[in-house]
Amino acid sequence: MVVPLRWLPAHAGAPKVKTEGRKDNAYTFYERIGKNCMYSLTSLRYAEAAARLKSFSAAARECGVSQPTVSSSIAELETELGTPLFVRGGRQLELSIPGTRLLPKIAQVLGAVEALESETRDLASTARSELRIGFTPLAGAGRVALLLEPFRRQHADVRLLFFESGVVDLERRLDAGQLDVIVGSGFRRLRTRKRLKLMQEPLMVCSKGVESNAMATIGLEATSQHRLLFTEDLCGLASATRTLFENAQLKVDAYPGRAMSYGALEDWVELGLGTAVIPKHHVRNRAQARPLVGADGAPLFLEMEAVWKSPLAASEHAAAFLTFLHRVVPKLASGMAQ
Repeated sequence: MVVPLRWLPAHAGAPKVKTEGRKDNAYTFYERIGKNCMYSLTSLRYAEAAARLKSFSAAARECGVSQPTVSSSIAELETELGTPLFVRGGRQLELSIPGTRLLPKIAQVLGAVEALESETRDLASTARSELRIGFTPLAGAGRVALLLEPFRRQHADVRLLFFESGVVDLERRLDAGQLDVIVGSGFRRLRTRKRLKLMQEPLMVCSKGVESNAMATIGLEATSQHRLLFTEDLCGLASATRTLFENAQLKVDAYPGRAMSYGALEDWVELGLGTAVIPKHHVRNRAQARPLVGADGAPLFLEMEAVWKSPLAASEHAAAFLTFLHRVVPKLASGMAQ
Protein backbone atom coordinates (compact mmCIF):
# COMPACT_ATOMS: atom_id res chain seq x y z
CA MET A 1 0.00 0.00 0.00
CA VAL A 2 1.45 3.41 -1.01
CA VAL A 3 0.42 6.21 1.33
CA PRO A 4 1.19 9.94 0.77
CA LEU A 5 3.21 11.27 3.70
CA ARG A 6 1.78 14.23 5.58
CA TRP A 7 3.74 16.11 8.21
CA LEU A 8 1.67 17.10 11.24
CA PRO A 9 2.34 20.51 12.84
CA ALA A 10 4.68 20.14 15.79
CA HIS A 11 2.17 21.95 18.03
CA ALA A 12 -0.74 19.61 17.21
CA GLY A 13 -2.18 18.30 20.46
CA ALA A 14 0.39 20.17 22.57
CA PRO A 15 -0.79 21.54 25.93
CA LYS A 16 -1.36 25.28 26.02
CA VAL A 17 0.53 27.49 28.43
CA LYS A 18 -1.86 29.04 30.94
CA THR A 19 -1.32 32.79 31.01
CA GLU A 20 -4.21 34.22 33.05
CA GLY A 21 -3.12 36.75 35.59
CA ARG A 22 0.47 36.96 34.34
CA LYS A 23 2.22 39.81 32.60
CA ASP A 24 4.07 39.29 29.35
CA ASN A 25 7.41 40.35 30.83
CA ALA A 26 7.14 37.54 33.36
CA TYR A 27 7.19 34.80 30.73
CA THR A 28 10.24 32.61 30.70
CA PHE A 29 12.15 31.94 27.49
CA TYR A 30 10.62 28.47 27.20
CA GLU A 31 7.07 29.73 27.80
CA ARG A 32 7.54 32.22 24.97
CA ILE A 33 8.71 29.45 22.66
CA GLY A 34 5.77 27.30 23.78
CA LYS A 35 3.21 29.84 22.54
CA ASN A 36 3.69 28.66 18.97
CA CYS A 37 6.08 25.71 18.86
CA MET A 38 6.08 24.99 15.12
CA TYR A 39 6.58 28.59 14.05
CA SER A 40 9.21 29.29 16.69
CA LEU A 41 11.25 26.20 15.87
CA THR A 42 11.35 27.26 12.23
CA SER A 43 12.43 30.75 13.26
CA LEU A 44 15.08 29.30 15.55
CA ARG A 45 16.49 27.30 12.64
CA TYR A 46 16.60 30.44 10.49
CA ALA A 47 18.34 32.37 13.29
CA GLU A 48 20.92 29.63 13.84
CA ALA A 49 21.71 29.46 10.11
CA ALA A 50 21.95 33.27 9.81
CA ALA A 51 24.31 33.45 12.81
CA ARG A 52 26.49 30.64 11.47
CA LEU A 53 26.62 31.97 7.88
CA LYS A 54 26.57 35.69 8.87
CA SER A 55 23.98 36.42 6.20
CA PHE A 56 20.18 36.29 5.87
CA SER A 57 20.57 35.53 2.15
CA ALA A 58 22.95 32.61 2.76
CA ALA A 59 20.63 31.26 5.46
CA ALA A 60 17.70 31.46 3.03
CA ARG A 61 19.62 29.50 0.39
CA GLU A 62 20.58 26.81 2.89
CA CYS A 63 17.02 26.51 4.23
CA GLY A 64 15.45 26.50 0.76
CA VAL A 65 13.28 29.61 1.30
CA SER A 66 13.35 33.25 0.23
CA GLN A 67 15.45 35.91 1.97
CA PRO A 68 12.38 37.97 3.02
CA THR A 69 10.93 34.85 4.68
CA VAL A 70 14.07 34.42 6.80
CA SER A 71 14.32 38.12 7.61
CA SER A 72 10.67 38.53 8.67
CA SER A 73 10.64 35.27 10.66
CA ILE A 74 13.73 36.30 12.62
CA ALA A 75 12.24 39.75 13.22
CA GLU A 76 9.09 38.17 14.70
CA LEU A 77 11.22 35.83 16.80
CA GLU A 78 13.08 38.85 18.17
CA THR A 79 9.71 40.41 19.03
CA GLU A 80 8.70 37.22 20.86
CA LEU A 81 11.96 37.16 22.80
CA GLY A 82 11.84 40.88 23.51
CA THR A 83 15.41 41.53 22.34
CA PRO A 84 17.30 41.86 19.04
CA LEU A 85 19.50 38.93 18.08
CA PHE A 86 21.39 40.65 15.25
CA VAL A 87 22.96 44.02 14.47
CA ARG A 88 21.71 45.03 11.04
CA GLY A 89 23.10 47.55 8.58
CA GLY A 90 26.75 46.56 8.52
CA ARG A 91 28.65 44.97 5.67
CA GLN A 92 28.36 41.62 7.44
CA LEU A 93 25.59 40.38 9.68
CA GLU A 94 26.72 40.32 13.32
CA LEU A 95 25.15 39.10 16.56
CA SER A 96 23.98 41.63 19.10
CA ILE A 97 25.16 41.34 22.71
CA PRO A 98 21.92 39.51 23.71
CA GLY A 99 22.22 37.42 20.54
CA THR A 100 25.72 36.31 21.55
CA ARG A 101 24.26 34.94 24.79
CA LEU A 102 21.07 33.46 23.32
CA LEU A 103 22.37 31.75 20.14
CA PRO A 104 24.18 28.96 22.05
CA LYS A 105 20.89 28.32 23.90
CA ILE A 106 19.03 28.26 20.58
CA ALA A 107 21.55 25.73 19.25
CA GLN A 108 20.92 23.58 22.34
CA VAL A 109 17.15 23.71 21.79
CA LEU A 110 17.50 22.72 18.13
CA GLY A 111 19.92 19.95 19.02
CA ALA A 112 17.51 18.56 21.60
CA VAL A 113 14.59 18.70 19.15
CA GLU A 114 16.60 16.94 16.41
CA ALA A 115 17.69 14.25 18.87
CA LEU A 116 14.10 13.73 20.03
CA GLU A 117 12.79 13.52 16.46
CA SER A 118 15.54 11.10 15.47
CA GLU A 119 14.96 8.83 18.45
CA THR A 120 11.19 8.71 18.08
CA ARG A 121 11.41 8.10 14.32
CA ASP A 122 13.90 5.30 14.85
CA LEU A 123 11.58 3.70 17.39
CA ALA A 124 8.60 4.06 15.06
CA SER A 125 10.40 2.63 12.02
CA THR A 126 11.57 -0.45 13.91
CA ALA A 127 8.08 -1.03 15.33
CA ARG A 128 6.40 -0.93 11.90
CA SER A 129 7.38 -2.36 8.51
CA GLU A 130 7.44 0.91 6.63
CA LEU A 131 9.90 2.88 4.55
CA ARG A 132 9.83 6.65 4.17
CA ILE A 133 11.10 7.72 0.76
CA GLY A 134 11.88 11.36 -0.01
CA PHE A 135 12.60 12.64 -3.52
CA THR A 136 13.14 15.91 -5.34
CA PRO A 137 10.93 17.14 -8.21
CA LEU A 138 13.94 16.39 -10.42
CA ALA A 139 13.57 12.67 -9.68
CA GLY A 140 9.85 12.85 -10.50
CA ALA A 141 7.02 11.39 -8.41
CA GLY A 142 5.66 9.21 -11.21
CA ARG A 143 9.06 7.79 -12.11
CA VAL A 144 9.95 7.01 -8.46
CA ALA A 145 6.63 5.21 -8.04
CA LEU A 146 7.22 3.12 -11.17
CA LEU A 147 10.75 2.19 -10.13
CA LEU A 148 9.56 1.03 -6.71
CA GLU A 149 6.40 -0.73 -7.89
CA PRO A 150 8.06 -4.19 -8.21
CA PHE A 151 9.28 -3.95 -4.61
CA ARG A 152 5.81 -2.95 -3.42
CA ARG A 153 4.26 -5.96 -5.16
CA GLN A 154 6.83 -8.37 -3.77
CA HIS A 155 6.64 -6.96 -0.21
CA ALA A 156 2.96 -6.24 0.35
CA ASP A 157 3.56 -6.14 4.13
CA VAL A 158 5.89 -3.13 3.81
CA ARG A 159 4.20 0.27 3.64
CA LEU A 160 5.91 2.87 1.42
CA LEU A 161 5.41 6.52 2.32
CA PHE A 162 6.46 9.14 -0.24
CA PHE A 163 7.49 12.74 0.42
CA GLU A 164 8.53 15.32 -2.21
CA SER A 165 10.62 18.38 -1.34
CA GLY A 166 13.81 20.29 -2.12
CA VAL A 167 17.37 19.09 -1.57
CA VAL A 168 18.03 21.00 1.67
CA ASP A 169 14.76 19.96 3.31
CA LEU A 170 15.19 16.30 2.35
CA GLU A 171 18.71 16.24 3.79
CA ARG A 172 17.52 17.81 7.05
CA ARG A 173 14.73 15.25 7.38
CA LEU A 174 17.12 12.40 6.60
CA ASP A 175 19.55 13.58 9.29
CA ALA A 176 16.66 13.96 11.76
CA GLY A 177 15.52 10.38 11.12
CA GLN A 178 12.25 11.49 9.50
CA LEU A 179 13.14 9.83 6.18
CA ASP A 180 14.86 6.53 5.43
CA VAL A 181 16.04 7.12 1.85
CA ILE A 182 16.19 10.25 -0.30
CA VAL A 183 16.42 10.27 -4.10
CA GLY A 184 17.64 13.10 -6.30
CA SER A 185 20.75 15.04 -7.29
CA GLY A 186 23.08 17.44 -5.48
CA PHE A 187 23.06 15.90 -1.99
CA ARG A 188 26.10 16.60 0.19
CA ARG A 189 28.69 13.87 0.63
CA LEU A 190 29.01 13.00 4.32
CA ARG A 191 30.76 10.10 6.02
CA THR A 192 27.58 9.18 7.86
CA ARG A 193 25.74 8.57 4.58
CA LYS A 194 25.68 5.79 2.01
CA ARG A 195 24.87 6.50 -1.62
CA LEU A 196 24.04 4.61 -4.79
CA LYS A 197 23.80 5.90 -8.37
CA LEU A 198 20.39 4.93 -9.72
CA MET A 199 20.27 6.49 -13.17
CA GLN A 200 21.75 9.01 -15.58
CA GLU A 201 19.39 11.65 -16.91
CA PRO A 202 20.33 13.07 -20.37
CA LEU A 203 20.39 16.86 -20.44
CA MET A 204 18.55 18.65 -23.24
CA VAL A 205 18.85 22.24 -24.48
CA CYS A 206 15.47 23.82 -25.25
CA SER A 207 15.55 26.80 -27.63
CA LYS A 208 12.78 28.60 -29.46
CA GLY A 209 12.53 28.06 -33.20
CA VAL A 210 14.87 25.06 -33.32
CA GLU A 211 13.90 22.25 -35.66
CA SER A 212 15.67 19.30 -34.02
CA ASN A 213 16.24 15.88 -35.51
CA ALA A 214 17.64 12.58 -34.28
CA MET A 215 21.25 13.61 -35.11
CA ALA A 216 21.15 17.21 -33.82
CA THR A 217 23.19 18.06 -30.74
CA ILE A 218 24.52 21.25 -29.15
CA GLY A 219 27.72 21.73 -27.21
CA LEU A 220 28.37 23.56 -23.95
CA GLU A 221 30.23 26.39 -25.64
CA ALA A 222 27.44 27.01 -28.16
CA THR A 223 24.85 26.86 -25.35
CA SER A 224 26.79 29.41 -23.33
CA GLN A 225 26.24 31.95 -26.14
CA HIS A 226 22.52 31.99 -25.29
CA ARG A 227 20.87 33.75 -22.38
CA LEU A 228 20.11 30.88 -20.00
CA LEU A 229 16.98 30.39 -17.94
CA PHE A 230 17.16 28.77 -14.49
CA THR A 231 14.78 27.46 -11.86
CA GLU A 232 15.00 28.31 -8.18
CA ASP A 233 17.76 26.03 -6.91
CA LEU A 234 15.62 23.79 -4.72
CA CYS A 235 16.01 20.52 -6.62
CA GLY A 236 19.68 20.76 -7.64
CA LEU A 237 19.23 21.40 -11.37
CA ALA A 238 20.38 25.04 -11.37
CA SER A 239 23.57 24.36 -9.38
CA ALA A 240 24.39 21.25 -11.46
CA THR A 241 23.93 23.21 -14.70
CA ARG A 242 26.11 26.09 -13.50
CA THR A 243 28.81 23.61 -12.44
CA LEU A 244 28.93 22.15 -15.97
CA PHE A 245 29.73 25.57 -17.44
CA GLU A 246 32.13 26.51 -14.64
CA ASN A 247 34.11 23.28 -15.08
CA ALA A 248 34.38 24.07 -18.80
CA GLN A 249 35.50 27.63 -17.88
CA LEU A 250 32.57 29.14 -19.75
CA LYS A 251 30.75 32.26 -18.59
CA VAL A 252 26.96 32.20 -18.42
CA ASP A 253 24.54 35.01 -19.29
CA ALA A 254 21.75 34.17 -16.82
CA TYR A 255 18.26 35.60 -17.12
CA PRO A 256 17.58 37.51 -13.86
CA GLY A 257 14.22 35.82 -13.17
CA ARG A 258 13.80 32.33 -11.72
CA ALA A 259 11.15 29.75 -12.64
CA MET A 260 9.47 27.46 -10.12
CA SER A 261 9.02 24.47 -12.45
CA TYR A 262 10.45 22.84 -15.58
CA GLY A 263 7.18 23.53 -17.37
CA ALA A 264 7.62 27.24 -16.62
CA LEU A 265 11.11 27.08 -18.15
CA GLU A 266 9.66 25.78 -21.41
CA ASP A 267 6.94 28.44 -21.33
CA TRP A 268 9.64 31.08 -20.97
CA VAL A 269 11.54 29.55 -23.90
CA GLU A 270 8.35 29.88 -25.98
CA LEU A 271 8.12 33.54 -24.95
CA GLY A 272 11.64 34.11 -26.26
CA LEU A 273 13.16 34.94 -22.86
CA GLY A 274 16.10 32.58 -23.34
CA THR A 275 17.31 28.99 -23.56
CA ALA A 276 16.93 26.31 -20.87
CA VAL A 277 18.83 23.15 -19.94
CA ILE A 278 16.26 20.56 -18.81
CA PRO A 279 16.55 16.82 -18.05
CA LYS A 280 15.05 14.78 -20.90
CA HIS A 281 12.41 13.19 -18.66
CA HIS A 282 10.89 16.62 -17.94
CA VAL A 283 10.91 18.04 -21.50
CA ARG A 284 7.41 18.41 -22.97
CA ASN A 285 8.24 19.73 -26.44
CA ARG A 286 10.94 17.42 -27.80
CA ALA A 287 10.80 19.19 -31.19
CA GLN A 288 12.69 22.17 -29.73
CA ALA A 289 15.11 20.16 -27.60
CA ARG A 290 18.62 19.00 -28.53
CA PRO A 291 20.95 16.77 -26.49
CA LEU A 292 23.66 18.70 -24.66
CA VAL A 293 27.17 17.36 -25.36
CA GLY A 294 30.64 18.08 -24.02
CA ALA A 295 33.74 19.23 -25.91
CA ASP A 296 34.37 15.62 -26.95
CA GLY A 297 30.88 15.26 -28.39
CA ALA A 298 29.76 12.85 -25.66
CA PRO A 299 26.28 13.38 -24.18
CA LEU A 300 26.12 15.11 -20.79
CA PHE A 301 24.03 13.63 -17.99
CA LEU A 302 22.66 14.52 -14.59
CA GLU A 303 23.17 11.71 -12.09
CA MET A 304 20.29 10.64 -9.82
CA GLU A 305 21.22 8.82 -6.66
CA ALA A 306 19.73 7.27 -3.56
CA VAL A 307 21.16 8.37 -0.19
CA TRP A 308 20.59 6.90 3.26
CA LYS A 309 22.19 6.79 6.72
CA SER A 310 24.34 3.79 7.60
CA PRO A 311 22.06 2.09 10.22
CA LEU A 312 19.19 1.69 7.72
CA ALA A 313 19.97 -1.95 6.88
CA ALA A 314 19.47 -3.04 10.52
CA SER A 315 15.86 -4.09 9.85
CA GLU A 316 14.97 -6.96 7.53
CA HIS A 317 12.62 -4.99 5.29
CA ALA A 318 15.15 -2.15 4.96
CA ALA A 319 17.90 -4.60 3.98
CA ALA A 320 15.58 -6.08 1.33
CA PHE A 321 14.86 -2.60 0.02
CA LEU A 322 18.56 -1.73 -0.30
CA THR A 323 19.14 -5.00 -2.17
CA PHE A 324 16.31 -4.02 -4.52
CA LEU A 325 17.89 -0.58 -5.06
CA HIS A 326 21.26 -2.12 -5.94
CA ARG A 327 20.10 -4.98 -8.17
CA VAL A 328 16.81 -3.95 -9.77
CA VAL A 329 16.31 -0.16 -9.91
CA PRO A 330 19.35 0.68 -12.12
CA LYS A 331 18.14 -1.85 -14.73
CA LEU A 332 14.59 -0.47 -14.62
CA ALA A 333 15.88 3.10 -14.89
CA SER A 334 18.06 2.18 -17.87
CA GLY A 335 15.01 0.75 -19.62
CA MET A 336 13.02 3.94 -18.97
CA ALA A 337 15.78 6.09 -20.47
CA GLN A 338 15.69 4.26 -23.80
